[in-house]
Amino acid sequence: MRPMQAEIDRLHLRIAELEGEKADVEAFAAVAAHEMLAPLVLADAYATTVADGLDEDIHAGARRDLDALRRAAARTRLLVETLLHDARSRGRPLRVQRVDLNLVLDESLTLLAPEIEVRDAVVHGTRLPEVSVEEPLISAVFTNLLLNALRYGPREHGRIIVDATRDEDCWRISVQSGGPTIPAADRERIFERYHRGRGERRAVGAGLGLTICRHIVERHGGHIGVTAADDGANRFYFTLPVRG
Repeated sequence: MRPMQAEIDRLHLRIAELEGEKADVEAFAAVAAHEMLAPLVLADAYATTVADGLDEDIHAGARRDLDALRRAAARTRLLVETLLHDARSRGRPLRVQRVDLNLVLDESLTLLAPEIEVRDAVVHGTRLPEVSVEEPLISAVFTNLLLNALRYGPREHGRIIVDATRDEDCWRISVQSGGPTIPAADRERIFERYHRGRGERRAVGAGLGLTICRHIVERHGGHIGVTAADDGANRFYFTLPVRG
């Protein structure tokens, strides 16, 4: 029995080492994400200051370039903040509380206001439920799905619909937008790490946003996916268990 006990002890030691390495990686990810936020905030602030000082008629081209810089900084900041929230939450239980998803949606729309304005998009939302979630994580899911709907929907005058339906044991939250229908063969792959859709416009970004969203939703006991509506529009959805 002694050789067997020695092997068990060795496995326990290796498990402890791996858990320590995992904790180190998660801590590094959290610190790196935090440090990356500072230059993004600074770039956005400088771009805003310069744009505010430009004559609108004479420097229309420069203003457009600065607006593009601000939106790019905002998108990258969103990804970094999502990574930061996700990294900080790993290795510990979710800090669940009752959250009004209508307020989460309002916060996401405020964050994405420049992107919505430049595309002259309209967001329609139905009444959303209260759910038991870790608010910063689900807020990141909302914001990423809305940003995708803006980026991959019509370039102008897009219409985004946010709604919720109650199934027997979960809420199903959906974000629907126009644009080219995602082929059925790609509807699982788009949630894989670094995967990006087809077309030049889909080459923007690192292809991590939907992967992180899937991880967050699954940690909450839900599922995330995409289907095609009757009119061909893409309908992203995620489910959240009904608790309490």
